[in-house]
Amino acid sequence: MKKLLVILAAVAFLGASCGNRGSDSSGAAGGTSTTAASSAAGAGDWGTLKDVCGPKEGGGKVPASDAQGVSADSIKLGTVADPGFSGRPGLNQELFDAGDAFVTWCNAAGGVNGKKLELTKRDAKLTDYQPVIEASCKADFALVGGGAVQDNIWPKIGPKCGLIDVAGFAVTPTKAGLAGDTPTKTRTVQAVPNPADRFAVGPAVLLDQKYPDAKDRHGYLYADFQTTIDQKAKEQAAFEQIDHKTVYQSAYNLAGESNWKPFASAIKQAKVSFLTFVGEPANGAALAQALDQIGYTPTVRLLDANFYDQSYIDAAGKAAEGAYVGTVFAPLEEADSHPATKLYEDNIAAMKGKQAFLGLQSTSAWLLFAKVAKECDVDNNLTRTCMLDKLAKVTSWTGGGLHAPTSPGTNEGPNCIVVLEVKDGVFTRWGPTDKEFACSPKYVATVKPAS
Repeated sequence: MKKLLVILAAVAFLGASCGNRGSDSSGAAGGTSTTAASSAAGAGDWGTLKDVCGPKEGGGKVPASDAQGVSADSIKLGTVADPGFSGRPGLNQELFDAGDAFVTWCNAAGGVNGKKLELTKRDAKLTDYQPVIEASCKADFALVGGGAVQDNIWPKIGPKCGLIDVAGFAVTPTKAGLAGDTPTKTRTVQAVPNPADRFAVGPAVLLDQKYPDAKDRHGYLYADFQTTIDQKAKEQAAFEQIDHKTVYQSAYNLAGESNWKPFASAIKQAKVSFLTFVGEPANGAALAQALDQIGYTPTVRLLDANFYDQSYIDAAGKAAEGAYVGTVFAPLEEADSHPATKLYEDNIAAMKGKQAFLGLQSTSAWLLFAKVAKECDVDNNLTRTCMLDKLAKVTSWTGGGLHAPTSPGTNEGPNCIVVLEVKDGVFTRWGPTDKEFACSPKYVATVKPAS
């Protein structure tokens, strides 16, 4: 059980740019379906994406083959998540909520070229990934907007049955793939790719400009488990490429520590000025409090994207002040000036669902699926082969303005970032202050993927 809980923490920081915001909705059971439309008709536009969903505009003929789950008036789809896991009830519930919200919105607008979406939520419960994929193989046209801890099993099941996955996120290097991989090769695509051989150093580059001496004394604290060890090695290799010098590294117990002060004291003794913590918000908050108690705060505490989570601030209290986190999404705090983000918030709020960055990633995947599926259907070719061929050609994607540009077709993530700072108990934009995102090819480092 302890090992599984550490893997749960890995889900967030191995997935691109995620972190929970808002509260959990009541848990949804696996295998349930969503077909009903909202009572308020939608326009079918999502941010900068026009007519993503709507009435039939031509085509629409059902192909004779390679179109399992497609009928003249519907498309059967599945979403995988792990909310039924007894060790962490509600795990990634936001993926199911995002799927429900999108399907409701899209069907209200008329569906995908007039075809209504029928969603089956497939709860892998952390350990049941294989059976839910096998069930999807028998019924669904595609998986959309999901993600699960055991996704390393995907190559052994999904591709062999002809299934495709427009994923919300990928956890393991096996599923995440390498930069340059195409959907036609892997039969999977991420709207916000997280290739195993890339790591975003953009937030550190910006912070180094403000605090040029901090990088000379970089420290790493990480859970003593292979998944987190590999992640630490990936981050360390990336930071060393931008001239960060390691002066401290240590592993903590994978279940957490009863006393974090020895680690805080060791960090102080090593004079760490740039701190990386690899893990989940609860443990990171405990370390922050221990550092505060001994009166030592590194100049820069740059946290992984999963720390963009109100639970971190709530747990750490005043010790969270001044911590930084990077994201590639338009901040939720700025939703009023980002129509795509605001629509996500409104749709989730309407169903009283869980608002979270994984939910945003899932929504971007749903939008990508709907856009490409419409193109194939208008051409009377809504087949998995058409989907993969067209997905491979999507090399500039923002989810209608949800996030910085990515290249799903070549499995390359964004080279643009926003840095947030915990200030007065809330996440606040730190930089850039003169534009939405800071962008540069130098913000992404190439690293050796874990074996």
